[in-house]
Amino acid sequence: MLDRLTKASRYLLPVLFFGYAAAANTSLVLSGSWQGMHSDFDGVLKGSVTREVEEVYKTELPHREPSIGLLGALRYQLLGIGKPGVVVGSREWFYTNEEFLPTVNKPDRIEQSVQEILRVKDRLEEQGTSLLLVPLPHKSDIYAENLGGMFSSSDGRDAYTSFIQRVTQAGIDTVDTRPVLMDGKSEAPVFFRTDTHWTPHGADIVAEEIARAAKAYSSWEAAPYALAEADEVSFWGDLISFITDENYGRLAGLDQEQVRLWQASEADTGSIADLFGADSTFPVVLVGSSYSANRNWSFAEFLKAHMSVDVLNVAEEGQGPGTPMFTFLDSDEFKQQPPRLVIWEFPTRYIAQDLLWENAPAHADAPQHISFASTPAGRVLK
Repeated sequence: MLDRLTKASRYLLPVLFFGYAAAANTSLVLSGSWQGMHSDFDGVLKGSVTREVEEVYKTELPHREPSIGLLGALRYQLLGIGKPGVVVGSREWFYTNEEFLPTVNKPDRIEQSVQEILRVKDRLEEQGTSLLLVPLPHKSDIYAENLGGMFSSSDGRDAYTSFIQRVTQAGIDTVDTRPVLMDGKSEAPVFFRTDTHWTPHGADIVAEEIARAAKAYSSWEAAPYALAEADEVSFWGDLISFITDENYGRLAGLDQEQVRLWQASEADTGSIADLFGADSTFPVVLVGSSYSANRNWSFAEFLKAHMSVDVLNVAEEGQGPGTPMFTFLDSDEFKQQPPRLVIWEFPTRYIAQDLLWENAPAHADAPQHISFASTPAGRVLK
């Protein structure tokens, strides 16, 4: 049956395309969109006519956006594939192709990341602030069983392992989150099927592991926080856009993700500090990517509850883990009231990306290589 559908799709999609092309061009002619265009031979030679034609198609083509979504839904239904940018696994598990960029065979990427993290650590320690690095493994590593035969999770797993080893050798305290996520997925999903991010369950168990590790720094007074369920939210996973658009998601046979939000509220202790005003300084600051910034995952709320401390969340969406850290280091909040601990959530899939450190301060006199032998080893805290 699948073979027949695949063969039929070879003819169906071209027929739909050419049929739509004929209808769309007829609509353009009738609407007068071609009027006013240059038709002289000199315009053809100079390319101005070509540019004008392209502009008409970009701005005037009827049904352009719906047709893209419709064709994407049909392509997925018939062929089980999406646009470049997504890797389609089995059982409707989608992965970003960023997780399959080579990292292991580019050790300079890991070295650069270690150097930049060391410089951040030094800047924090100058203000009496400790750094706890929290690398996150690839979704394709944790759910490798749903990958197709053309893709392997081994590079992502090896990149994560190499990164953990190098940062601890360089003297950076680190939380190893991979074992926690691997164990936790037997209880409930730790990543969404159609989204790049972790579920609240994944965020919760990692926050609990961080809380255990943070006992080495807990020089602040505990303030108990109670977790309570908040709104339930439905959303289209961010990888759906590489299949079709949201209007045709269900036509493609896909569903929205469901998530329960959580809220952490400080318990009423009735202390003197409550009566006269507590110190406004946040003992702990969370820096990171959309894994921390997006409220759908409730990560900062879980940290408050498990660590029994207020957490200032300065993570940003769409910036990766690097830029939000540099923004925080340059902020008045850090300069005037440095925290005691900074938790840096750091998805390791970003290491392979060229733009990870694009906003890092220039270091003209920075050493080219790290001497691990002369650096006290960091700890993998549990």
